[in-house]
Amino acid sequence: MPTLRARATTGVTADALPTVQINGVVWTQVMIGNIVYAGGEFTSARPAGSAKGKNEVARKNLLAYDITTGKLVTTFRPGAFDKAVKTLAVSADKKTLYVGGAFTKVGSSARGRFAAVDAKTGSLRKQAPKFDRQVNALAVKGSTVYVGGMFSKVGSAKRARLAAVNASTGKVTGWRPTANDTVLALVATADGKRVIAGGRFTKLNKTAATGMGSLDAKTGGTHTWKINKVVKNSGAKSAIWSLKTDGTTVYGTGYAYGSGNFEGVFAASAGDGSVRWIQDCHGDTYDVAPIGDYVYSVGHAHYCANIGGFPDTNPRTIWNRALAVSKSAAGVVAPNAQARAGSQSYGNFVGQPAPALYTWFPNLADGSYTGQKQAAWSVVGNGTYISLGGEFPTVNGVAQQGLVRFAVPSKAPNKVGPQVTSLATLPTATLQSDGSVALSWKANWDRDDLRLSYQLRRNGVVIATQSADSTYWNRPTLSTVDTDPAAGLSGSDRSVSYTVTALDPSGNAVTSAAAKVTLPVSQPSPGPSDSTPSATEPTTGTP
Repeated sequence: MPTLRARATTGVTADALPTVQINGVVWTQVMIGNIVYAGGEFTSARPAGSAKGKNEVARKNLLAYDITTGKLVTTFRPGAFDKAVKTLAVSADKKTLYVGGAFTKVGSSARGRFAAVDAKTGSLRKQAPKFDRQVNALAVKGSTVYVGGMFSKVGSAKRARLAAVNASTGKVTGWRPTANDTVLALVATADGKRVIAGGRFTKLNKTAATGMGSLDAKTGGTHTWKINKVVKNSGAKSAIWSLKTDGTTVYGTGYAYGSGNFEGVFAASAGDGSVRWIQDCHGDTYDVAPIGDYVYSVGHAHYCANIGGFPDTNPRTIWNRALAVSKSAAGVVAPNAQARAGSQSYGNFVGQPAPALYTWFPNLADGSYTGQKQAAWSVVGNGTYISLGGEFPTVNGVAQQGLVRFAVPSKAPNKVGPQVTSLATLPTATLQSDGSVALSWKANWDRDDLRLSYQLRRNGVVIATQSADSTYWNRPTLSTVDTDPAAGLSGSDRSVSYTVTALDPSGNAVTSAAAKVTLPVSQPSPGPSDSTPSATEPTTGTP
C-alpha cells in the first residue's frame, strides 16, 4: 500500500485565491495560455468578494478569466447560450473554442448543440453542424473535431452517439463508429492514431467495451483497450465520466451507484489501455487533470484508506471534494479494511498498482444548484495554478462561488495553517511524585502540510519542541516531561501555566488554551509516598 505523501513545492497549496464567481454551476473548463474558459449553467459573473447580485455582468453559460489574476476577461463576450454548455475543446491553432451541450441558440443564431467561437472575442464562427440531441464530449486532433453524446443524427447524417467534424468546413466527416449508449468523455491520443471514448455504453461498434474503449482515429474501428476488463462501469447507474491525457497515459474518472465497480481515478497506457494504476478512493469522481508530477481530481471521495489515505466515517460525514495523487505508481491497492455488511459493492482492485495520496485537502462546500449536493465538477491547470469549477458556495469557509484557483507556494499566500482551535488542543499536565510535570497533547492537523512542529511553553517560555506527522484522521498524542517546573518562580507564586503552539512550515500557528499546575510549597523528595498530583485547570486565552 502506498504511504501518504507530504505535498512538495511543485504542488498547489490549499489557499483559495480570489477568483471570478458565477451564479450557477460550471460543468467544464479548458485553457489557452493563462486564460481559463468555463462553461456550464449560469447567467452572470461577479468579482471575488462580491455577494450574489452585486457587481454582476451578464455571461450566459460561457465566460473566460485570467488564471494569474482571477479576473474576468472582459474582451471575451460570447453570445448567450440558451441552455447548458457541457463540454469545451480548443482548436489546434488555439484560435477557436469549440462548444458542445444542450443549447439550440447562441444569441440570436441557431446552433444545434455545437458551436465554434473566436477564442479572443467570443464571436460566433459560421461552421455549425446540427446535432439532434445533447453533445457531452469534444476532442480535437489536427483538423478534426471528435464529438460524443446522446445524438443519433448530425444534420441528415446518421451517427450513433459518435461523430467527427471537419474543423475548417464545419461539415460532418465519414468517421462513424457506434456506441450503444451515451458517450460522456473523449480524448485523442498524442500520436493521432486513436480516440478513447468513455460513458455508459457496453459496446463500441460490435465489440464489448464496458464503459470505455479505443477507436481508430481514421476508420472508427475498435482497438484493444485492456483496462475495460478491469474497470467496468456502464448503464444508468455507473459510467466513465471524464478522460484526459498527458501524451503517454490516459487518465479517467468514474462513478457507480448500485452497479458498475469503480469510483476514483485510473491511469492507463495510451497505447493499449494497460493498467498503470488505480486510485481506488471510493466516491463519485467527475474530472481529472494530470499536471506536472501531480494528478488532481474532483468528486466526493469518502474512503482512501486502501491507498494509504483517509478512512470512511460511520455515519458518513466527511467528503473530500478535491484530491491530489502522484503521477507514478507508489505501491498497490490494499484490502478494504472498512468493508461494511450491506454497503455498496465496490470493485475489488486489491493488488493493482496504486498512486500515493498527497496531503492536500481544501474544503469545498456542497452546492444547491443541481440538487445533487456536489461541489466541484471540473479541474484544469498548468504548472503554477489549477482552477476548480462547480457549484460550491464557499471554499475553506469563505464565500467563493463556482470557480476557485489554487497556486504553488511561490504564488500563494501560504496562510492555511493548523486547523484545530485552541481549546481542542489543551494539553494535559500532571504533577509527578518526583516533582516533575508530565505533559501530553493531541497533535493538530493542516490542510496542505503533513508535518507540523510544536512549541511547549511554561509561563510563556519555550521549554521543548517536537515535530510530528498528522492528518485529520490520525492525530497522534505527543508527550514530554518538564523536569524543572519551578524554574523561574519566585516568592509564594507556585502556579505554572503550560501552552502548546502548533506551527506549519510557513509559520502559521495555533496556540492552545493553558493548562495550570500548582506546585507544592517545597518540592517533594522522590518516592511514591510524596506524590502530590494536581488536576489540570483549563483556562481560556494564552499567557
